[in-house]
Amino acid sequence: MGKKVIGNMAKRNMTKRNVSVKNISRKSMSERSMLFLMKKRMKRGIRRFISRMISSRRYRILVFRYSLAVIISAIFIPMMLSLVFAQSAEANDGSGEVFYKYYHRIEVVEGDSLWSIAQQNYLAQEQTIREYIEEVKQINHRYDETVYAGEELMIPYYSTVFR
Repeated sequence: MGKKVIGNMAKRNMTKRNVSVKNISRKSMSERSMLFLMKKRMKRGIRRFISRMISSRRYRILVFRYSLAVIISAIFIPMMLSLVFAQSAEANDGSGEVFYKYYHRIEVVEGDSLWSIAQQNYLAQEQTIREYIEEVKQINHRYDETVYAGEELMIPYYSTVFR
């Protein structure tokens, strides 16, 4: 006739799933409980393995080496790429002379403005004064054209000498 089920808990779980309790044998219940215990032990074993591995000296050395490799590559790859693909900015005024673009830092003195600095340093063939001022503002992270005496600004300048 009907096969018995061990325990009330199993009976409750099976009826919730709309499974007939009569069709489940003792053997299948023990297999299920064994599978559950095996999974539980495997999870516990994996956790123990990982915690032992992380606490081991060998693992710490391995992590240190990988992190060192990542840091070195993060520093040197962009440097190497910039060297490989580096091109000097050249401006040609039509007379055959080549102008190279460089940057230097100046200190603003009393009475200076971005317009007066731009008139002294911009190259007329390359860009307008307004474009030069926008470039100086961008380089120095400024939003307006106000400068004060004693401030230092990084400005581009042009030279025929290649350095």
